[in-house]
Amino acid sequence: MEYRPLGCLQVPVIGLGTARTFDISAERDIAVRRRIIERCLAAQVTFIDSSPMYGQSERVIGLTTEDCRAHFQLATKVWCHGRAQGATQIEHSFRLLKTDYIHLLQIHNLVDWQTHLGTLERLQGQGRIGLIGITHYSTSAYPTMLEIIRSRRIHAIQIPYNVRERSCEERILPLAAELGIGVIIMEPLEKGRYVKGLRRRPDLSPLASFGIRTWGQALLAWVLGDPRVSVAIPATSRPERIEENALAGSVGVLPQELRDYIRQETERCL
Repeated sequence: MEYRPLGCLQVPVIGLGTARTFDISAERDIAVRRRIIERCLAAQVTFIDSSPMYGQSERVIGLTTEDCRAHFQLATKVWCHGRAQGATQIEHSFRLLKTDYIHLLQIHNLVDWQTHLGTLERLQGQGRIGLIGITHYSTSAYPTMLEIIRSRRIHAIQIPYNVRERSCEERILPLAAELGIGVIIMEPLEKGRYVKGLRRRPDLSPLASFGIRTWGQALLAWVLGDPRVSVAIPATSRPERIEENALAGSVGVLPQELRDYIRQETERCL
């Protein structure tokens, strides 16, 4: 597994997203998530991202990582309005995750970001969190994100980036690289659509020498082919997907001609 900097952290380039997939409560489903966590540990997929927005995700992460917490880098978010409510929500996240230290705390979708930045800076000063980040799912938020990045008050951003959503390449990724801001990629497979929604079978033969055996691996390798990306966080509810995703983290930076091929092949097959 390749590692890249996320602020002062070194993180594996393949992490684990938990939106929807960890929002479960049945014991049989929690048992499956335990197997996912076990496979993550074995495959070095140790960066896990969550949010209060993701229902039961933080609680399930806390339960399933309880015996191996020290091996994981935990990231979550604050997602509410107001200083007091934000502080209460963050304390609840500490309890749900069963930890006294969170490696990265992000302001989810920039909700009340001016208020929460001060709270996160105080928590960082107290040594309770490592890094401060911001996230947004929409490219319409990029002007505000650029403003916050330029303030140098954050260490990481989380944005969408994949073979068809490339808006961040114009201004966000260059500025992040210039200022040493870590970049977390959400939706690298567009919620699985670019794997499950294909009408034709992609030709993987040009990628075989890199060990790529599935189109999901090709799409993840495309994202990681941009060295400005720190970590991609695909989500899954299937334990066997962890090893498949992890392989993309050992491919390295693909030649630009192969990144172009993956993008063109995706368009051909959709």
